[in-house]
Amino acid sequence: MLSINRVDGIYYQWARKMGINENMLALLYALSDGKTYTQKQISEEWLIPKTTINTVIKECINNGYIVLQHEPHTKQKVICLTDAGKKYTNDVLKAVKFAEIQAFSETQKKYAFEIAQVFEEFSNHLKDAYEKQK
Repeated sequence: MLSINRVDGIYYQWARKMGINENMLALLYALSDGKTYTQKQISEEWLIPKTTINTVIKECINNGYIVLQHEPHTKQKVICLTDAGKKYTNDVLKAVKFAEIQAFSETQKKYAFEIAQVFEEFSNHLKDAYEKQK
């Protein structure tokens, strides 16, 4: 728990250093893979309340970073980065992703290359345990 909290805290501090909040950082990070997502998908995958995601999205729309587009055959709208949004996202995440690469590289010197998969599996099992206790 301490290690996870420290990681969360580092991302929080990084977001503040960039002049944004941690939810904006999470949204930009989610969208940085070039795929489109709905607000519901971001909320569920990143465990951020829908109202919070909606607030961050409105801010991004006002800044010209994203647009919402209707998805065929559904009420959902997909979130799409504009060209300005792609540039902004790259600017915000450049140092973060570089630091992640360095941290993983250093970690992999001592541990196996599967560290990301192990952490993902741990988080999935923890979520399953939480769901069973609901």
